[in-house]
Amino acid sequence: MSEILQIESILNKDYESVDLVSFQEWFENVNKLSKLSVGIIVGPSDDVSLIKDQLDCIELIVLDFNNFDDGRGYSQAYLLSKRWKFPGEIIGINAHLDQLQFMIRSGVTSYVLLDSYLGLDEKDYANGFSICYQEAANNSGLQKKY
Repeated sequence: MSEILQIESILNKDYESVDLVSFQEWFENVNKLSKLSVGIIVGPSDDVSLIKDQLDCIELIVLDFNNFDDGRGYSQAYLLSKRWKFPGEIIGINAHLDQLQFMIRSGVTSYVLLDSYLGLDEKDYANGFSICYQEAANNSGLQKKY
């Protein structure tokens, strides 16, 4: 897909710009970068367990959902937010509308849609389901059906 978002910084929830580094760059310069309040871009194949012990030094984490049928971003979000209690923001980028509810349920705190969705009302997609068929970190308001 040609519209994949490539970013070097992102706005946090307070509308402040946060510089981003790649997962690899973080490891190559962890001593320097851990003191600079930067965010990390995590790709689907990056092993988030490698940053588990450094989460208090990371301003925010950006998960790349560029491949619609790749579910690893949901697992990464769950591990970071629910299991390891990452206190910062987890932002999903290159998001498709159909992914929003799943991203939010797995621990993503905000998202950036692909440009092709700009101007569309994403509320129905972020809150569009009233039932769920499996347990998740955020089942609030959802009726369980088995």
